[in-house]
Amino acid sequence: MFKKATHKLDQFKHAVSSTVRAISEKPELEVSFGAENIDISGTEGRLPMLSIDMPMTEVTKVRGAADAYALRLRYHNQALHAKYAPDNPMAQTVYESMEQARVEAIGATKMPGVAQNLAATLDDHYTKSRLSLSANADEVPYGDILRLLVRERLTHAHPPEVTNEIVNQFRTQIESKAALHLDELIDNMGDQEAFSLLSRKIIADLDLAEDFEGEDKNKSPNSDDNPDDQDMEDDDGEQEGDGDDSDTQEEGEEEADSSEGSSEASDMSAELSEEMIDDMMAEEAMAKAMFNPNDLTTDHAQGPRYSVYSTEFDEIIAAEELCDAEELSFLRRNLDQQLSGLHGVISKLANRLQRMLMAQQRRSWDFDLEEGILDTARLTRVVTNPLHALSFKVENEIEFKDTVVTLLIDNSGSMRGRPITIAAMCADILARTLERCGVKVEILGFTTKAWKGGKSRLKWLENSKPTKPGRLNDLRHIVYKTADSPWRRTRNNLGLMLREGLLKENIDGESLLWAHSRLMSRTEERRILMVISDGAPVDDSTLSTNSANYLEDHLRDMIGWIEKRSPVELLAIGIGHDVTRYYQNAITVMDAEQLGGAITEQLSDLFDEKSRKRCLN
Repeated sequence: MFKKATHKLDQFKHAVSSTVRAISEKPELEVSFGAENIDISGTEGRLPMLSIDMPMTEVTKVRGAADAYALRLRYHNQALHAKYAPDNPMAQTVYESMEQARVEAIGATKMPGVAQNLAATLDDHYTKSRLSLSANADEVPYGDILRLLVRERLTHAHPPEVTNEIVNQFRTQIESKAALHLDELIDNMGDQEAFSLLSRKIIADLDLAEDFEGEDKNKSPNSDDNPDDQDMEDDDGEQEGDGDDSDTQEEGEEEADSSEGSSEASDMSAELSEEMIDDMMAEEAMAKAMFNPNDLTTDHAQGPRYSVYSTEFDEIIAAEELCDAEELSFLRRNLDQQLSGLHGVISKLANRLQRMLMAQQRRSWDFDLEEGILDTARLTRVVTNPLHALSFKVENEIEFKDTVVTLLIDNSGSMRGRPITIAAMCADILARTLERCGVKVEILGFTTKAWKGGKSRLKWLENSKPTKPGRLNDLRHIVYKTADSPWRRTRNNLGLMLREGLLKENIDGESLLWAHSRLMSRTEERRILMVISDGAPVDDSTLSTNSANYLEDHLRDMIGWIEKRSPVELLAIGIGHDVTRYYQNAITVMDAEQLGGAITEQLSDLFDEKSRKRCLN
């Protein structure tokens, strides 16, 4: 048993070493394993030692450290790094942390499996070494905070949960001073020199050191500065392993090469046993198929170029909590009266959708059975041979994926009148129709609690109006019908959309993220999110204190991540507004009267397997 465990450990070490050589593009590299603490910055040549029973926590830690080390070797030029390094110790720590975030982000965006390993290692690191605040301003962990914020901007991955409190405490302060240069990092991720100069600008923005242009300019690209001297001065000890002096020149030339290195992967595979190769391929396939839960499954909407001034006054509220039952019944009757003429048209379209869904769920038969439905097509056999038994048939249930559909309806002021009325009726009829077919439906709405900022803006004014505060209004997310609630119990809730004063401004990006996170928590195999909106996101308070495209850019970021990385199927319908410039799968109707047909057509196409396969191909 001991020999078997030792053999498995040796195989794992061999696989990790081969992976490091392949990613770093250094086939002659020697990788060792040691028991001492390892700096996961990737500048050490020794990886953590594993226990012989190889617990999963240690395996993940070693993989993450190995990936970080390999990425550092491939994408980092130590001589160039030393050229722009500041002299101040705290500034040095920030500068180093940002560079490590850069090299890891390059690997994470190219290889999903690497992204998972790095994220797990980061979680383990900050779980064991928790960040803490100190009364001394000089002891604020700016290096760790900047590393996590830069990683978030470059990869869209949120910081580890254990660091949320301290990171969010300093997020606004840092972004208010350095937002412009932080936003430029993503465009220079592959250019170490440009990235280093931006890092120095950010350090200067935070008053940790002067900008590079303000320092001694005797440092030049062709100077004979010895990077090892810089390493000796650095408290973190960044001197690399054997042969690094010759490797740095190679790394500078290799930095521009962003190829996947398929030939190296083939060489690596040749060295491994068939069992290890199969395991690694299965793991990589699983990693590609998985959607990183840190991306979009939480309600935290801070993306790479987006921040929220305060979530203190936001609310997620059920429709029945916004007015009493009597008023809801009155509003529902009003809704029915306004759409008495349109009800029949939408119902016909919904019935067509229902027939199509039922046909997909029941469309095959078993024949020649002893019981069931009499098979009249085979009665001739009984006539010709009276001794022949009657033949029966039974319709087969075929596999139909469990499905949940979320309708996210824009509750902004511009939807007032006919658009919101028709949207409410369409949602109502579709919920009833899909429920008959065994498809669960959730109906959500989004708006703000106030015009022009509400309590968030007042708080911002009281705090001396810091620059670029991010989203500056109080969100109101309304749950009209949960997926598990039957239609008959929630039908009155949709009348709330007609209530005077409900519809205000719309912040689409965070609302989309909220609806998506609710879908991701569902257990159904297939999840569909349909957005109904009549325009771009608008909030006067936010747009007056940030860039003109602030909310629109965030909406594009959220849509991009869902469409590329999420298992949720996203589609949109624009009312009098072209939403195809945001969503890949979208249509626009110029008249609200066309909304019912548009919704049923979109869902019909999505549920139709042939159409779906054509879209996927």
